Order: sequence, then C-alpha cells, then structure tokens
Amino acid sequence: MYKDVLRSIEDVEIFPVIGILIFFTFFVAWSVYAFSMKKDDVAELSSMPLDLDDDTENNSTNEFK
Repeated sequence: MYKDVLRSIEDVEIFPVIGILIFFTFFVAWSVYAFSMKKDDVAELSSMPLDLDDDTENNSTNEFK
C-alpha cells in the first residue's frame, strides 16, 4: 500500500537527496563554527556549568538538603 502511494508521487527520489544535503550543510556549518572559535571562548563556555555566581552562593534555595 505505502509503496504504491510513494510510486505515484512524481520525482519522489529527490526528497532523500535534499534531506542529506540539508543535514550535510548543517553539519559542516556547525563544524566550521566550532573549529573557528577562540580558545578563550571555549574555555569560558566549558567552565560555565562549574561556575557559581555570587548571588547563588548566598541563596540557600539552590542548595540540596
């Protein structure tokens, strides 16, 4: 049943090619962005989960009990 529906669509074979091209373009763009980042920015972003602001150190609602 599904094969008949897909066979009836004209030029249906182009959709997988378009999907791969979109994925490949997105992947290459993010790879270029990641490798072109400055080392200082990468170090700052990598330490963000470990950093505590002064406001959160004094706030007892963020502490686990």
